[in-house]
Parts: sequence; C-alpha cells; structure tokens
Amino acid sequence: MTPLIEFMDVLCDTLEANCNLSHSISLEELHPSGGIYAELGEGFSNTTYYDKSAVKVLPVLFLCRDFDQKNGMEQLINICNYLQRLKEYPNGETFSWLDAEIAKEPNKIGRDEDGAYNLSCILNCKVYY
Repeated sequence: MTPLIEFMDVLCDTLEANCNLSHSISLEELHPSGGIYAELGEGFSNTTYYDKSAVKVLPVLFLCRDFDQKNGMEQLINICNYLQRLKEYPNGETFSWLDAEIAKEPNKIGRDEDGAYNLSCILNCKVYY
C-alpha cells in the first residue's frame, strides 16, 4: 500500500472512531442524501532529507452535505478540533503522521435546491515518509 492511500484510510478510521460523527467519511463521493467526503489535495514537500525521505504537507478537503446546517457545521468543527488538538497522531506502516493544522476553517459554501447545505474545511497534515 502506498503512503498516501494508507494515510487516508488511517485518517478516516481515526476520525470515525473518535469524533462522534453522524455519518461515515466517504473517499469516493459526497452522497446526495448527505454525509461527509474527504479528498486529498495537491501536497508538497516541506523538508527533504539526504536519503530522499521527506516531510510532506498534505491538504485534505472535507465536504459535508446536510439538511441541518448546524449539524453539518458541528461535524466539520469536531473533525478540525480533534485533529488540531491531538497530541500524538496515529502512524501507518508506510508513514509517520507528525501534525495537522487548519488551513481553512469550516464554512458554508452553498445550498442546493433541495434545501441541503454544503460546507467545507481544509486541514494541512504533515506526514513523513
């Protein structure tokens, strides 16, 4: 398994186990009936070492679709607060998770014709591999 795929799996498992989310996190699509979706953005190297290992910053976009704006916002706030305040991040077999910080606070990005609210946030996760 590659570090990026394993990282996304560990991220979702960690959040679902610790954040009391009303929906599981999908890595495939944002379901029309509502839910949370996570997508890995374009990462970049923060530090590169002589052996070519590197600390990478991986932006993760979270989208939430919910018919209750307050509930959707609370889901994203719970995710951001948990990851930003975590003292020790879980590691995988192919990477070490060093840190996470909020790049874009949870906010409303729109509302669909059916009345569902669309919300988003972005977290920058530092990973070593």
